[in-house]
Amino acid sequence: MNTEELKQRYQSGERNFSQTHLNQTNLQRLKLGAVDLSRASLVKSNLQKVNLEDANLDGVNLYRANLSKSRLQRVNLNKAILGEANLSEANLYRASLIQADLCAANLSKAVLNHAQLSGADLRKANLSHARLCWANLRKVNLHQAQLEGADLSDAKFCNTIMPDGSLRNDDC
Repeated sequence: MNTEELKQRYQSGERNFSQTHLNQTNLQRLKLGAVDLSRASLVKSNLQKVNLEDANLDGVNLYRANLSKSRLQRVNLNKAILGEANLSEANLYRASLIQADLCAANLSKAVLNHAQLSGADLRKANLSHARLCWANLRKVNLHQAQLEGADLSDAKFCNTIMPDGSLRNDDC
């Protein structure tokens, strides 16, 4: 499937694109709210400024994808592969990223308020100036992650591996 076919089918009312292969495609600025891209492959795709609010991206492969400035509020990204992805300035308010792979992802200036990140792998991720207020960071691995200027107000920590390798258990 290519970008034009996806746009046409979406505009016709189709929402289920589960297990679709869209590697290295340009989906920049598309509005795909409530779409089902679960277990789809979008490796190295350009999704900059895309609107995926309320979408199901469970188990999606977005390795090295560009999602900067995207609207991802309330999206399901559980068990998603987002290693080395660019999510800078993305809005992930109330997103679910349970057990997601975010190794070396760029989340600088991202909004992750009220996000569910339980069990996520954020090793070497850039979270500088990100907003993680009320985020669930239980069992998250933040080893060697960058947290400079990040707002962690009221975030929940339990068995959380911090950037220096220490364990944080404030909310166990």
